[in-house]
Order: sequence, then structure tokens, then C-alpha cells
Amino acid sequence: MKKNKSIMIVAGEASGDLHAGALAREILHSDASINLAGVGGTEMKKAGVKLIAHINDLNVMGLTEIGGKLKSVMGVFFGLLRQMRKSPPNLLILVDFPDFNLLLARFAKRYGIPVMYYISPQVWAWRRGRTRTIARLVDKMVVILPFEVDFYRRHGVDVEFVGHPLLDYLGNVPSKNEARAQLGIGAEEKVVGILPGSRPSEVKMLLNVMLEAAEIIDQTLPGTSFLFPLAGTLHRDDLGFVDKNRFKRVSIIEGRTSLVMSACDLLIAASGTVTLEAAIIGTPLIIVYKLSPLSYYLGRLLIRVPYIGLVNLVAGECLAPELIQNDANPEAIAREAFAILKDKKKVRYIKRRFSEVRKSLGCSGASSRAARLALSFVS
Repeated sequence: MKKNKSIMIVAGEASGDLHAGALAREILHSDASINLAGVGGTEMKKAGVKLIAHINDLNVMGLTEIGGKLKSVMGVFFGLLRQMRKSPPNLLILVDFPDFNLLLARFAKRYGIPVMYYISPQVWAWRRGRTRTIARLVDKMVVILPFEVDFYRRHGVDVEFVGHPLLDYLGNVPSKNEARAQLGIGAEEKVVGILPGSRPSEVKMLLNVMLEAAEIIDQTLPGTSFLFPLAGTLHRDDLGFVDKNRFKRVSIIEGRTSLVMSACDLLIAASGTVTLEAAIIGTPLIIVYKLSPLSYYLGRLLIRVPYIGLVNLVAGECLAPELIQNDANPEAIAREAFAILKDKKKVRYIKRRFSEVRKSLGCSGASSRAARLALSFVS
């Protein structure tokens, strides 16, 4: 009997699970006979991937935090090795999560299994020495940011740009006026969104600072509305560290993040993918981020890019002000907010450049194009 072709997919965090789930659906849409297995979460499981392990078993933010889950992480790793030896897949697809995935790629290479990497590690920002490892171990690097193509080609990596999957997820976001109508907000109101991140640790670091900035903004621009779209990874119980009086002027909205972002005049947001979401939607933003003192010090030594915000990196200029560490204080946030909210010419320029950023991200269908590349290895 002829054995069905198989692909192993490994994602280590929620965003990777989202993109890998979309990729898996496209692969099975093209060839339903392929067996998909790997490490992921709800999205991959819903798409038809048999989970060997769950991303919760790998849920660490970096090597400095891996100690408490080392046994679980190593259990997942050796489980994948056993599976690859017992029944080698036709292709291994790695999704971001580089510390774990690049080590896995070493063994895949040893076992003669082709490796496709989808959603590049941010080696262009730090630990550039990894590019030599990638060039040696990865058969195809599939990237979603336009500037990554030249970077990888300079380092001898076989690379292809497929566009950003956010363009698929955000393709039907309502316009600003439509979003406000759905949320019951007047067309002429000043509205500011507060997005402190999707991890509880980020929220604890940033939310109070953002809420204090909102109080200052409200004092200077009375009548401003503040919206806090609660990320799907968070619960209201995660906000127990905040004085309830701080939420008097803030509406917490669950499960409608992109709608809220579209309704706002300005976003105060943690650094991350949300900065590209803002550009795609067309809402100006201020980027705020804080780290532990040690992490910040190490970051300054290691990071080799001029900005931390993805939107600024893609644009090649600081369209979204970046307030990092000690600069991430309520007064500075409010000052940057006033500079945007009171300057219509500046807002028009930001929106025009955001439109150009969106165009540079390609067109919808990133998951479909990535699936075609994956299938080329197993046909």
C-alpha cells in the first residue's frame, strides 16, 4: 500500500499557531490526502493538524525563562525526534520560535528531511550569526516582511516573499465611521485606543502607565473617549492589579480588537505585530514598551536595527513615535498624543505613509502562496 505523504508543522506560540493554522488549511484544501501533524494550538487543531504536543508545553518568552518549563520543553523536543525517526515526514515546516526550531532543524537535516521556515526569526534585528545556521539547515525561508528578502539573499539563503497574512485577517475591517456606528460612538468624538499587549506580563508592565497617560489627555482634551480592547489571551481577572478608579473613562471591549482600532483617532500600543495592524487599518499610533533593566541593557547591546516597531522598520522612518523604558512615562505619552491629535497635517502624512506600508506588504493570499511552496517539496 502506498503511504500517504506527510508534513510536520511546529509552532511555539499563539501568533505562530494562527499563521500555521491558516497554512494548514490551505495545504489540505489543495491536497486533502496529506497527513499533517506537529506542535500547535487551537487554530492548528481546527485546521486538521494532529497535535503531537500543545503550544502550552512550550509557552516561554525566551531562554531566560525556560528553566521552569525545561522538562516539558525537552519532552516535546524528544517526542518530535522520535516521531521523525519512526515516520519521517516529507517536509518539516517551522514557524518562528527560533531557539527550539533551529535545534530541531539540525536533526531534520541529519535525518534527510527537507526544512521550510515560515515566519522568519528576527535575525535581522539581533543574533545575526544565526543566518549562517539558517543557510545551512533551511531549504526554503518563506518571509512575510519585504525587507527580509534582501537580507537573506545577502546571506546566501534561499528565500521567497509571500506577503503578510495580516492582509487576509484584516481584509474586511469596517471603515472608521462604520466601526464607530457599531460601537455606538459619535463621528466627531476624539477616541484613543489603549493596547498594552497580549501577555499578562506585558499588561502588568504597561497598562498603568497608559491609563495615567489617558488621565492627562482627558484633562487637556476633555470628552475624549478611551477604548481598551481586551486581547483574546487575557481575562478581566488579569487586570486585578489596576485601581478600578483608573477605568472610569475607559471602556473595556472584549473580542473586537480590529474594530476598536479602526474606530480610534490614535492608538497607544505595545510594540509588536499590532503596529503593522495599525498601519493596515490606517490608525496613527504611539509605540510604548518596557523591559526588565537587565533585558533592556542586553537588548541595547545586541539589537542592530534603528527602530523596535515593525511599522517603522517596514516604512524606513519613525511614523509611530517610540517611547522605550524610562521614556515610556505618562507625561511623554500624553505629549506625543497631543502632537498627533492636534496636527491634522501630520495625521494626513501618517495615513498616507501607512497606505504605502500596506502596499509594500504584498496582497492577500499569503497562506495560499506559502502552501504552494510547501507542496512543491512533497509533490
